[in-house]
Order: sequence, then C-alpha cells, then structure tokens
Amino acid sequence: MWKKRFRNLVSWFLEYQQVIIPAALLLVTILAVNSAVRSRDKSSGKGDVWKTRYADLERRLSKFDSVFGSYPGLILVWDEKPSGQDEGWGRPKVFGSPAALASIQRFAEPGRSKDMAIRILDGLADLDAIGERDGELTLRNSLEVLRRNGEPFSISIILPEGNVIEADGRVAGSQAVLWLEDASIRGEDERTAISRFETQKLLTQDDPVAFIDMMSKAPFPIWRMSSAGKLVWVNEAYVTAVGATNMTDVLEEQTELDKLAAEEAQVVLSSQSTLENIRKVNIGSDLKSMLISLFPISGGAVGMAVDATETEGLRTALTRHIQSHDELLNNMDEAIVIFGPDQKVSFHNTAFAELFKLDPGWMNDRRSHSEWLDLMREKQLIPLRSDYREWKRTELALYTDWPNEVPDEIWSLPNGRTLRLARMRDPRGGISLLLSDITNTVTLQSQFNTLINVQAATLDKLSEGIAVFGPDGNLKISNRAFAELWGLSDEDVVQGGSFANIIQKSLPRYHDKIFWQELKARTTDPNPEVRLHVDGEIKCSDDRILTWLSRPLPDGATLIAWDDVTSSRQAEAALIERAEALEAADRLKSEFVGHVSYQLRTPLTTISGYADFLQNNLAGELSDKQSEYVFAIQTASEDLKKTIDDILDIAAIEANVLDLDLGDVDVFELLDQALDYVATKAEDTKKNLTLDCPMDVGVIRADARRLKQIVYNLLSNALRFTKPGGNIVLGARPAANGGVTVWVKDDGVGIPSDRQPQVFESFKSSRGGAGLGLALVQRFVEQHGGWVELESEEGQGTHVTFYMPREAAIDAAHPEFAFKVAE
Repeated sequence: MWKKRFRNLVSWFLEYQQVIIPAALLLVTILAVNSAVRSRDKSSGKGDVWKTRYADLERRLSKFDSVFGSYPGLILVWDEKPSGQDEGWGRPKVFGSPAALASIQRFAEPGRSKDMAIRILDGLADLDAIGERDGELTLRNSLEVLRRNGEPFSISIILPEGNVIEADGRVAGSQAVLWLEDASIRGEDERTAISRFETQKLLTQDDPVAFIDMMSKAPFPIWRMSSAGKLVWVNEAYVTAVGATNMTDVLEEQTELDKLAAEEAQVVLSSQSTLENIRKVNIGSDLKSMLISLFPISGGAVGMAVDATETEGLRTALTRHIQSHDELLNNMDEAIVIFGPDQKVSFHNTAFAELFKLDPGWMNDRRSHSEWLDLMREKQLIPLRSDYREWKRTELALYTDWPNEVPDEIWSLPNGRTLRLARMRDPRGGISLLLSDITNTVTLQSQFNTLINVQAATLDKLSEGIAVFGPDGNLKISNRAFAELWGLSDEDVVQGGSFANIIQKSLPRYHDKIFWQELKARTTDPNPEVRLHVDGEIKCSDDRILTWLSRPLPDGATLIAWDDVTSSRQAEAALIERAEALEAADRLKSEFVGHVSYQLRTPLTTISGYADFLQNNLAGELSDKQSEYVFAIQTASEDLKKTIDDILDIAAIEANVLDLDLGDVDVFELLDQALDYVATKAEDTKKNLTLDCPMDVGVIRADARRLKQIVYNLLSNALRFTKPGGNIVLGARPAANGGVTVWVKDDGVGIPSDRQPQVFESFKSSRGGAGLGLALVQRFVEQHGGWVELESEEGQGTHVTFYMPREAAIDAAHPEFAFKVAE
C-alpha cells in the first residue's frame, strides 16, 4: 500500500514541476511589423497610405490578439513539414492566453531546453488519450500523422490527476495547427486561473516535507524516465549511488544505475506493467543486494532501488531453513503432506509417496485435497465409509471451520494395515496431515496384551506365591497364591499397593520385623551390593514352612517368590527315614547273603569233593546207576556253586567293592573259547551253536574273567530256553571309537513283553532260576562303561546285545592299576 501511495506522490510531483515560459511571440511579431512599416514609409514618402494600412493592420492584429487571448488554451503552429525521420518536434510557434500557458506548462517535461513548446510537447506526447480513431492514441502519433499526411485529429489527453487536455489538430494551408485546451479552466477568468496555478506552485514549493524533501532526501535511489526511456529526474541518493556530482550531470550523461536499468525500463514502458527483482548493484563503492522496482506512470516510468541486503540474507537463511526442514521431514518414517490454504499440495515427504504408492508426477501437479481423497478411495487406502461424500465434505470443511480440538484418528484400511492420522492447522489456513503406519505396533500391542494375559493366567496357576515390587516399593504384579499364603485381601494386593502395608498385614503370620525390613530394602535400595540373589527358609507362626527367594529384574524391579514346602519337608523327612531303613535292610541283606553264601560254600565243597571221590571209583567201582546219581550230584553242585558265586558278585557290586582286573582281551579268542565251553551241553540237548565273528574283530581293554562270565551267562540262558533243534548265534562286530558290539541270538521261547522290564533286576526270573544271570550281565557291562539292550518276542526268540568300549572305565579297575595309569 505504501508503495502505491508513494508512486502516486512521485508521479504527481514529477508531473507538476515548475518551469519558465518565454515571452509571447505575438508581441514580437507586432513590433516587427510596426518597425518595417515605418522604415518603408520614410523611404518612399507615401506616409499617409502606409499609415492607413498600418492602422488597419494594427486593428486587425488587435482583434486577432483579443481572439487568441480569449481562447482558453494554446495554439502551436508549424510552418514547415517534417523533413527527416528523426527531426523531432521542429520549431512550432506558440499562441494563446496567459491562463492557458500557466495551465499547460504544468505538464511540460522538466529539463534544460529553453523552448517551452518543445517541453510542453514532450510532457504531453505519451500520455494516455481517448479519440475516435483505432490504434494507439497518443499526441505524438497523432501529430506525426497530421504533419506528414495532413490527417486531422481530435483526442482527449488524460492527465495524472484525472483532468483532461483537449487536443485538436488541423491543416491551415501549408501550416499544421495544434489546439490544446485545459478543460479545468473553462469558465474561469484569466486572473483567477493564473492565481490558482500560482497557489498550487507555491504549495508545492512551500511543502518540502511532503514533496521535495521526501523525494529528494529519500535514503534510497529514485528516478523518473520519460516514455522514450531517458532519465528526466533523479534524487540525491541516486546521484550518490552512481558516483555523480549533481542531478544535472546525471541527466546530461544519462547515467544509469546499472546495465540492466535501461533494458528493464523499456520492458516496463512497452508492457505497462510493474517489474521487480533483487540483484547486486554497485552503490557508491559497495556492492549491495538491491530491490529494484519499476512501475509505469503516465508519460514514462519511475524506479526505486531499496537496500535488500538484510532481506536477501534473511531470504537465504529462510531458504536454508526450509531446505533443512524439508530434508528433516523427508528422513522421517511418518508420512507428511501439507495442503495450502487453496487446499492444494504444497509439500509431501518421501514416506508419504511410498506409503500411498503415489506417482511422483501426480503429486508434482499440486493436486487438491479432494483429488487426493478420491485417489485414495480408488486405491482403497482410506477406511471404507458408508457415506463417502458426507465424510469427504466434513474433511474439507476443516479448512473453514477448525474445531478447538482435533483428536488423532486410527484408520483401519481394507488391506489390513492400520494408520494413525494426526491433523494440524497451518497458521496460513492450510492443513498438515501426519500419517504413521502402526500396523506392526498394533500387532505387537495385541501380542503384548495377549502375553500379559497369558502371564497373569500362568502366574495364577502357579502354587508358588509371586510378587514383583517396583523401585518405589509399590506392588506391580502378584498372583493369587501370594495373597493366599499371607492371608491378603484383593484390596491389599491391588496394583500400586505399598510393600509397607503388605508387611503390616503379614506380620501376624511371621513376626520377624528385621527380616521384613531387609526384604523391603532389597526392593528399594538401588545399591547393587544390596540387590543380590538371596533365598532362604522361614517357619511361620502356624507351623508352615516357607522357602523364599529375591531376584533383581533388569528394569529395576524386584521379584519375590514364596513356596509352601511344609508337605514336601514332611515327605522329605519320611523319605529320609525310609531311606535309612532301606539302607539298614540292604546292609542286613548283604550281610545275610554273604554269611549264608559262606556257610553254604563249606558243605557244598564237601559234597562236591565226595561226589568226585565216588565218581573216580576211589571207594570202589560204581554201577552205571550209581555213576548216574553221582553225576547228577556233581552237576547240581556246580550249578549251586555258580549261583553262590553270582550272589556274592551281586552283593559285591551293590556294596561297590567289586573291582575289575583289566587287561588286553582278544574278543574273537574269548568268544571262541566260550562257545567251546558250552558246546558239549549243546550237543547233549541237540541245539545248534554258531559263531558269527571275524577273527580281526579287535582287542579291547577289559576284565577277561568278567567278560567270559557275561558271554557264558547269555549262552546259558539261550541254551536253557531254546528247544531241541533250535539255533543259537554268538556274534561280534567292531563298533565306533574302537569298541566292540557282541550279541547272542536264539529262536527259543522268548520273553513275554510284560516281563521284559524286569529281566535285568536281581532275583527276578520269568521262568524259574535264581534270576541273577542277566542282572550280572548288565552290571558287569556297565562297570566297563558299556550298555546292554534286549529284544524279544514270545515264541520267536531273544536277541541280547551289549557294547564294550575300547578301554574300560578307570574308576572300575583295581586301585593299583588306576594309580599306575594316572602316573
């Protein structure tokens, strides 16, 4: 607004600068005629005739002078035609009243020319005009046509303050005549019009604050250019800026502010539009950023140059700030779009385009908010609405009716994604939208809530009492068992409840206040030396025994767990008592077995010795019948002796006093000898024995005597439970790590499946016998560090396999042997 007022003031001032007009040419003409007449009269002697003519001429001139003086305008007369293209205005003669001259000289072009007619024409030539002819109507064009072609014209020239100068051009013989009339002085007498113009002149001269000082003393350059693009006035700041001495030098040299000033003036004059730009200009000795403003006025153009260095610095800083702001927004994960007051996109970040899969070209066209909603609906990237038009109208109504509060919205899209929408009002009337893809967050929150519910349900199912206290000593989590252990109500264990209150409620069941104070300190003291892993056991006033533990958690909270072990402690005491009784019974059993075995061995040796004595006919020759009886006694003695040995071995193993006598054992040789040992018995019972073992099966470190006992027991069981004609296979193969796998397989009666779990127990037999064979096999093999497995099917046979490592376990050997190996 200030620029517009200032421009009007500049235009008014420049249009109404005061000038000096020369004396009336009419008076000169009359004096010249009078002098010529008198000179001729004296020379010819015909004075009376010439006097009469002279008087008549003076009367006629007086009438013409009265006519010209009564015309409220000026008359310009050209006696010659223009001869060249660039002749200018020529030298017209001026006629008219003093009032008209005083009126029209206000519009004369300022300058150094002494020809008032030329200055008046320059001032009025390019002002806007109205006429009957088409085309560009200016006084300059109309006079050009009149003087060259003799075409008359009548136009009205529009003055800056709104007044009108009527201009009429006619041809009078060989002369061209221009009539200029100021419509504002019609009806005024000459004295009144001149007085009014003089008053306006004085007002302009006597008000320097409003006109002269404001223009001339302005701290920034101001200049006026004619319609031809020439400088016609500049202020002092302009003179200083171009390094000139005064305004006269600037106008004579036509010193422009910079190289672009003249070009820009031509653009403004031709387009009749305002031009503004900021550029570097030398102002005196300094290069400054100047805001150059050029605007057209009637008859030319006015320019101003305002220092924009600070403004340009702020503009640069603002540009950098906007760029950094945009870069920051582009690096955000949230999608951001800004709609201006015109409801069109003014900015969007990369995340916005990626979230909604938008074509970059689509957004660069500055689409409207409405168009974006329509596109999102088409892509099903906004929630489905039953009345989309009404919803859209409500969304767009926010531009004109913004409520006091606009809460965030959760958008559940048809494709399963979930978005959070936040709306923000722009101070300029636009709306910014911030959209976050919270699909994963919602999923994680749902999973977390499910986990919390499962955790709470799990804790409630535990028999142990669980309580978690925060660093402030308030309860965070507890289960039902905790409340039941200490007799607490639901109000006592509400989340956020005080540990001190829980202690007061629990004191009747356990009275040790020091214990409770130390336990509370572990939950509230941040010192790592206090918040340790601690556990213990207490006995309550109701004789219950509780174990407890305290564990610090990573978030600063502390977990305290309680367990009622009263029943387990009672059961433990009973078990200890029972174990002690069993140990005593086992000890008595071992002592009894050992004692009985020893007591049986002596008479058995006597019986076996006498049987051998009789069998060898040392007491006389026996009959066949007697010999058969003696052989039966010998066989029974051997079986009984073996049973007694097995019992003693079992007792020694259970007492952990049986040591292995380790040595190198050739597995093939041992199996071959074992097979020969039972071959006679197999032949007597018509059973087939087979050895399936390669001779290089390997050598292992084992107790050869115990290994023979293992194989013999397995073969004895196979012979006992295999029918005549049956097959028994003794086999071996190298195993991993240098060990050997040995098996005995028969096609005998097999073992029922319900009795198979008991076959390796002592004194357990499925079909008679002592039930020690397989029990000893398992114990001897395990002492070597191996394993035994059995496969059997009733009626199909039995397959027993055992594995012997390459070297038996050292701790099973004799102490002397183990000591030597360790050395």
